[in-house]
Amino acid sequence: MIEIKEYNNEYKEEVKDLLVELQDYHAKIDEQKIMTNVDNYKEEYFNLVYNEIKENEGKIFLALKDSKVIGLNACLVDGLPFGHNYVSTCPKRGRILKLIITEYKRGQSIGSNLLEKAEDYLKSIYCKYIDIDVFGTNKTALEFYQKNGYYIRTYKIIKKL
Repeated sequence: MIEIKEYNNEYKEEVKDLLVELQDYHAKIDEQKIMTNVDNYKEEYFNLVYNEIKENEGKIFLALKDSKVIGLNACLVDGLPFGHNYVSTCPKRGRILKLIITEYKRGQSIGSNLLEKAEDYLKSIYCKYIDIDVFGTNKTALEFYQKNGYYIRTYKIIKKL
């Protein structure tokens, strides 16, 4: 049985391990070989994510199996860019910062359950939309989000100089 609960420090090291697993996966599928995993990534990136969550009405939801973290979803309220109120009708927008399921547990609806928990939370604090950045070569993630009702709204393109 999978249990979904809010983050607490008891799970800090397991959350760090999942962040490293995601970064390693992104580095593996990065066709341009830009993504990497640098020294101190585990500590520093966890602190970056955790602080961004705390500062922006965010939450981290964990998926637990037998008291072990097998997935997480970090969500927050996205900061509104300068001039936003002149060009948008969306007053408050949520953002999925990270959604990670450990590799051996993917394909078991855990991601959908975590996504739903984040959506419920963001809706409860009056967000009207949710943004998610999907790494360009992560076709599996893109299909997952589209299956869960998300659609492509913008493209971010890159060119090596």
